[in-house]
Amino acid sequence: MYKLVVDHTPSQADNDVVKEGLIKCFEAKFGERDKQFSIFLKNDSEKVFGGIQAFMDTESVYIDVLWVEEILQKQGYGTKLLGAAEREAIENGCIFSLADTWDFQAEEFYLKNGYERIGEIKNYWHGHSKIFL
Repeated sequence: MYKLVVDHTPSQADNDVVKEGLIKCFEAKFGERDKQFSIFLKNDSEKVFGGIQAFMDTESVYIDVLWVEEILQKQGYGTKLLGAAEREAIENGCIFSLADTWDFQAEEFYLKNGYERIGEIKNYWHGHSKIFL
């Protein structure tokens, strides 16, 4: 017998089982698994002040997280991080890139960096829209 369990503090191990199960389904269908990679913005002491986390397969890269410490924003670091991720993806054969953001967050940043808006879910979270580029 199986039961549904709501867990508001799930263990990383339990979350990993679910994620790995889905990844194995994709792997069985497409013969590959997405490769995760990160690029960090660090100072000389190796402290992280920003970064990008992405996933790529043989054709596309998904920009999952892009963050720059507030005091360093508007100085070109986000564009450098995005460019580095795109170069990494291109070097690995990717021809597509996908990102998403909130209407209050980074849509203009992505548009300035050559992305096109491909979709929106209005009033998705606290009255804000989710933008897909």
